[in-house]
Amino acid sequence: MYPPVSDFIHGILKETAPAKNNKMIDQKCDDALWEIADLIVYNKYPEVYDARVGFDWDMDEIISPRYIRGKVVLDVGAGPGKLAFLAAKFAKTVFAVEPVYGFRRFIKEKATRENVKNLFVVDGTLDAIPFPDNSVDILVTSQAIGWNLKAELDEIERVLKPKGRAIHLFENADTDTEAVKRINDYLTSSEWEYECTKYEGAGGCKIKYSKTRGA
Repeated sequence: MYPPVSDFIHGILKETAPAKNNKMIDQKCDDALWEIADLIVYNKYPEVYDARVGFDWDMDEIISPRYIRGKVVLDVGAGPGKLAFLAAKFAKTVFAVEPVYGFRRFIKEKATRENVKNLFVVDGTLDAIPFPDNSVDILVTSQAIGWNLKAELDEIERVLKPKGRAIHLFENADTDTEAVKRINDYLTSSEWEYECTKYEGAGGCKIKYSKTRGA
C-alpha cells in the first residue's frame, strides 16, 4: 500500500464494513471517476466549465440590492465566480473564496479583463474560511454547501457579523434525492432555522436557504 495514504486507508477499513452490493460498488467507482474528471476540468479548463454551466438567479431573488450596497460579501466555494461577479455589481467588496487554483486564476483574469476592482480571490473552503470572527456582512454559496455540513455551518456562524446574512442557493435541484433531503432537513431544523424559498427556474426548481445570524 502507498505509504503516505496507508494510515488513512486502514482507518477507513477499520471504521467501515466491506460492501457486499456489487452494483453499489460500481456506482461509487463511477462517482469517484467523475469527481476526478470534474477536478481536471476545473483546473485545466475553467473557461469551458464557466461557459457550459448556467446561473439562473437575479439579485432580487437572492437579496435586495439595496441591502447589499456598502456591504462585505463572501462567495464561498465560488467556482468560476458567477455569483461573485453578480454580487460585485452591488456590494462594496466581494471575496470569492475557492479551493481550486484553476477557478481562482480564472476569476482573477476575468476581473482584470472586465475592470472589476472590488472583487478579490482567496484560497479557502467552507469548513475552514480564512476570515476573522464577526467580519462578514453577507455570506453566499451556490451549489457549494453540504460536503461537511456541520463544520461548514459552524464556520459560517463564526465569520458572520451579528445580524449578518447567510444565503445558500441550489439550481435544478431534484428535491427527491437523499442528498437534497438531508441538506434541507438539516438547514431547516430547530438547530439552524434557515428559511427555505423555492422558485421556478429555466431548468427546474431553484431553492434558496437564508438566515440572519442572531435573529
